[in-house]
Amino acid sequence: MNITESQTDINVGVDVGKSTLDIVLHPLDLHFSVPNDEEHIRKIIQVLKHHNIKRIVTEATGRYEHAFVFACDQAELPVVVVNPTSIRRYAQAIGVLAKTDKIDARVIASFAATIKPE
Repeated sequence: MNITESQTDINVGVDVGKSTLDIVLHPLDLHFSVPNDEEHIRKIIQVLKHHNIKRIVTEATGRYEHAFVFACDQAELPVVVVNPTSIRRYAQAIGVLAKTDKIDARVIASFAATIKPE
């Protein structure tokens, strides 16, 4: 049986910044970097809805993730907000020391697939 993108469980990692969202779809290794504003959040939600999303994981930033998390919730996408310390410890455990937004998003997506936070 050939597994297509729509059949594969996708775990999404989102590195949230004040002005940008870096998003990685695991295991597809697709990366998106979009402005953290209402218009672009709406567009990326539509992209995510075309995949079989198992979970979307983002770190608690204090407030910058709120619009994205709310949009996921409104679209009935499974979103989980985790403590940044958990992600940092996971990155250390898998030996990822480099730190860029894209790398962080990839680590969060890997965390989502491996740890499976609810």
